[in-house]
Amino acid sequence: MTYQQPPAAPKRAPFAFRLALALWVIAEAAAFFGLAYLIGFFYTVLVFVGTTALGIALVGYVGRKSLRAARDYLNSGGDPSRELPNGYALAGAVCLIVPGFVTDFIGLLLLFPPTRLLFRGLGRWLAASAPVMRFGGGDVIDGEVISERDLDPDAPVKYGDAKNGPRSIDPGP
Repeated sequence: MTYQQPPAAPKRAPFAFRLALALWVIAEAAAFFGLAYLIGFFYTVLVFVGTTALGIALVGYVGRKSLRAARDYLNSGGDPSRELPNGYALAGAVCLIVPGFVTDFIGLLLLFPPTRLLFRGLGRWLAASAPVMRFGGGDVIDGEVISERDLDPDAPVKYGDAKNGPRSIDPGP
């Protein structure tokens, strides 16, 4: 007879994440009740529903614009590892859909280009501190990458130009 070990309990989220989530929920509740006290419950719910509808409309508009800009960028030979154009605006539109006035305020800050600079450094820090995800596995097949330039050095460059490379959409700070 074989005995099977019970499954291990899932790991808990880091304390900083749990604390941030608790503070966010408290801030959202305080903002909701504070606005309800100032303008009334009915108008607060009306603003709540209005920002959600605005967010849904903006996700469609900004999403189409972002996909079009990303397609043009990648077709011109841009680096796919760089951030997407209008990515912060799309995140702002999604924040408007998420219920809560604190989240709506952050979403409005992300929608306007001058205030996006506040979040650019935070986004880069989060991307740099995210753990590396590895998918797949299994056997490694040794090989050699052969470029078209190796075969014919006089062949024209497909994307961008040979001197400057692909164009960049983000000039940086």
